Amino acid sequence: MLFDTLVEIARALNRAGVHWGVGASVLLYYRGLVEKPYDIDIMIDEADADMVAAILDGMGSETPGDSGRSLYSTSRFFEYVVDGTEVDIMAGLAIKHTEGTYVLPFDDRSVAMTRTENGVTIPFTSLEDWYVLYQLIPGREAKVKLIEEHLQSCGIADLPVLDRALARELPPHVRARIERLVASRSHPQH
Repeated sequence: MLFDTLVEIARALNRAGVHWGVGASVLLYYRGLVEKPYDIDIMIDEADADMVAAILDGMGSETPGDSGRSLYSTSRFFEYVVDGTEVDIMAGLAIKHTEGTYVLPFDDRSVAMTRTENGVTIPFTSLEDWYVLYQLIPGREAKVKLIEEHLQSCGIADLPVLDRALARELPPHVRARIERLVASRSHPQH
């Protein structure tokens, strides 16, 4: 059901020319890191937010909610239920932390891979971006470790994504962990 819904949404967003990408648990599923995603998280460009809301309004129903406003300062956040699947749409994703606010850049570099399902192209956001984001969201350490182990064993696919994260506001412990990961890939152990 979730994957049929994803294809339906992908078809509509692609037809409208939206710059978008799937992240979170669906990304981890397609990377082979989790067995089952429970919802769909979609990143979009802020300029497309109204158009995407109109598209999703025609496909499902928006659900009201707090959505963690104390943690996030995302510029546009929509929660929908489409064919029984929860779908979160985020434009200008920003996460508050002890040192300020981390604002996720969403541009052409943010889409790291695509897959084709039932003839429809689905863009996916960068695993490296989610390595950073999950460190900033409380209770996501298990996912951080999954991604970290994957990046250590398979390699960092997009080092510039981590470099640009390091150029932004990050708590010292997150910065140090990213730097350790980057250094470990630069100096393989024998």
